[in-house]
Amino acid sequence: MKKLLSIVLSAIMAVTMCTAAALPAFAADPVKSPTAATLIDGKVTPTVNGENKQGVIYGPSSTNSNEVTFRYDGEGTLIGWETNLLDLGLVSGTDFTLVNNDDGSMTVTFISQNAIGKWNDGMVKVNALVDFDEEEPTEEEPEEEETTKNESSKSPSTGASTVAAASIAAAGAGIAVLAAVKKRDAE
Repeated sequence: MKKLLSIVLSAIMAVTMCTAAALPAFAADPVKSPTAATLIDGKVTPTVNGENKQGVIYGPSSTNSNEVTFRYDGEGTLIGWETNLLDLGLVSGTDFTLVNNDDGSMTVTFISQNAIGKWNDGMVKVNALVDFDEEEPTEEEPEEEETTKNESSKSPSTGASTVAAASIAAAGAGIAVLAAVKKRDAE
């Protein structure tokens, strides 16, 4: 009988301690993959010479869901493109890449979660610089690169429930040990 009781109590203690060790895996907030978010359609503000005019069309790439190509399809002659990506604190090469294509279109690839978040929040603006032959052509100023700290990776909070559950598991193991000692002393 003593052997059976000690085996049962050992099994209870082992299960209790394994449960306590596994509890952090059941954290309250799920971990989100840095590549999980994609661009939401229709969240950009396209303008022509800084005004809300028709003519800028855009669409996502069929091969990369975080890549968007902008084209000018209106009257006048396209001179170039402007974006507010650097003004939003994004870093070229780290948060996004920008390519002016041979056909006059511009392709922006959003790399970081921070950049995708700015797009999805509707903060990204793309401006087509167009010469309508009635005004002087404007010269595109090159964008200056800024360096900022990328804070897009944050660990999930596990909450107080993990500590409470681990305490309960440890208390269960302690009670099992006390019961075994008391039973042994009684015999």
